[in-house]
Amino acid sequence: METSIPLSIDQYHEDVKVWKSNIALAVDEIRFIENLTQSYAFEPTTPNLFERLEDFKSEIYKIKKLLDNIQKLLSKHDLELSGMLECDTMACDIYFQEKHLLIKENYRQFVNSYGKTKTEIFNYCGTILKKRKK
Repeated sequence: METSIPLSIDQYHEDVKVWKSNIALAVDEIRFIENLTQSYAFEPTTPNLFERLEDFKSEIYKIKKLLDNIQKLLSKHDLELSGMLECDTMACDIYFQEKHLLIKENYRQFVNSYGKTKTEIFNYCGTILKKRKK
């Protein structure tokens, strides 16, 4: 985990705001991916189509659990940041910094996992849809 000088409360809030915005976009994308994997837009003769789509649905389920966890962490952290103003000790600064870095690491894990899964699904589905146009 990285260490640095404690951020200002504005910097903490800005990080959380950016993370929440990116999470909101991911929620919309996941909804689209779920609709895509449940659609009939695929070439039915594609080998292992059903199995691959079921694997993707399973991966999306895992991603949604990660998403739910990070959303809860972010909401709680955002609320706790208001308490930072009342606390002016070094121990308090360290607590908020460590908590923020932990959430940042959770966020990075979500982004990496989601990005990998999304790319895999889009690459696979895009290939099948392109075949259909021929």
